Amino acid sequence: MPLNYPTLNNHKLLSWLELILPTQCLICLRPLRHSRICYRCRPALPDLGELISRSCPKCFSPYAQAAHSDSCPTCKLYPPIPDTMRYLWDYEGLARDLIRTMKYRPSLQIAGICSSLLHDSIGELFSDRDWDIISPVPSSRLMLRKRLFHPCGEIAKPIAKSLRIPFSNLLKNGVQRAPQATLSHEARITRLKKLFALNDGADVTGKRILLIEDVITTGATISAAAYTLKRAGAVRVDVLALARTSVWSRFRGRVAEGLSVS
Repeated sequence: MPLNYPTLNNHKLLSWLELILPTQCLICLRPLRHSRICYRCRPALPDLGELISRSCPKCFSPYAQAAHSDSCPTCKLYPPIPDTMRYLWDYEGLARDLIRTMKYRPSLQIAGICSSLLHDSIGELFSDRDWDIISPVPSSRLMLRKRLFHPCGEIAKPIAKSLRIPFSNLLKNGVQRAPQATLSHEARITRLKKLFALNDGADVTGKRILLIEDVITTGATISAAAYTLKRAGAVRVDVLALARTSVWSRFRGRVAEGLSVS
């Protein structure tokens, strides 16, 4: 059942608070009642059934024969490190504004809203949900200091709690790195095998893991995360993200060249 975030659903509480504090859209700051994102700023959810029927079962890229194949031709040529990938939106328009506000304003409330949206979609996006652990892709140390919270972690925790699956921060940054958003696409692909390391005490041997990410850009980050987990013994790594950019397809070959699981 849907997650119950007070910022979205508890209208009585909001009505009392609005007598004291004005309510504004978290994105455009337009005055509001009974909501935290106005209709002009809220991205519409896709028709998930239609999206799934026309997307590759592995990488979720558009593929005309998706319903009759286990993967698209590109996956056969460049097998992705994650076993499956799912996302709600292309990274553009209102979806991009929502995610950028969450990350760079930054906003814990929007992270909660995004968590609710992913939670309510996960049943359709994944037919197999027998994960042992749900874990976020870690932020860079610099962005964690700036935001004082970890967006992917805040998205992942309520989903794990609702699905009654253990939550764990399995990964840490393996090298001192700049935030991915500050790097060129080429720079994101370098040193992939050293990007992450398993956190002390984490044991993923034989585990099935769902990784939570905000935006898939080149695919370098999620591939490096999945690579680290599989090298440590994970048997399956799926990825759930809010959005994916259009440059993903251009860098699949480069990412595949930089990573392999043996």
